Amino acid sequence: MNKFQPLQIDAIKEMVNIGGGHAATSISALIKEPVDMTVPLIEIMEYEELYQQIMSEDKVVYAVTTQVIGNGSGIFLFALPEKSAQEISSMMLPNGIEQTEDLMVSSIKELANILVNSFLNAISQLLDVRLLSSVPNLMIDMFGSIISSLYMAVDQYDDEVLIIKNEFFYSGNQMDAYLYFIPEVGVLEKLFKAIGV
Repeated sequence: MNKFQPLQIDAIKEMVNIGGGHAATSISALIKEPVDMTVPLIEIMEYEELYQQIMSEDKVVYAVTTQVIGNGSGIFLFALPEKSAQEISSMMLPNGIEQTEDLMVSSIKELANILVNSFLNAISQLLDVRLLSSVPNLMIDMFGSIISSLYMAVDQYDDEVLIIKNEFFYSGNQMDAYLYFIPEVGVLEKLFKAIGV
């Protein structure tokens, strides 16, 4: 069970909604088609709870990792099952373009880049802090293996994970994806203190 209060989660949800609105606008401009995005789930939970409540550890996913550098260091992980990956890739690619594996990977990385930077920009503007993101990296593996490898690679990271469920609506279709933020120790507390909750 996480140690944060409903008011703190609401504050995060407000920032995420602002970032999601910016992301939807950017994606719509890129593909020249209307895209709506909602954020129905914002939750902070322990590392071990992910597999029980969000996604099983043996689920194969397309996963994009992006490191955050600055006053709120951590790693963003954008993860989606293969079916959603194919649908989102089709949304991102121009009509008539064959969906090769390379183009699929490229389009998912671009979408993750837009999402992460939209959220970082919303936080940066609200709190007047400088946050930068690394070049996104994509891997295809079991969800549990990806999460474990991130924690082993950077063992100073907190065992609390911020989960953002994004729902994309494009041409009447709904596509689900999850964005995770694995923070360095104390980053979430610093964020709440800066917001004033």
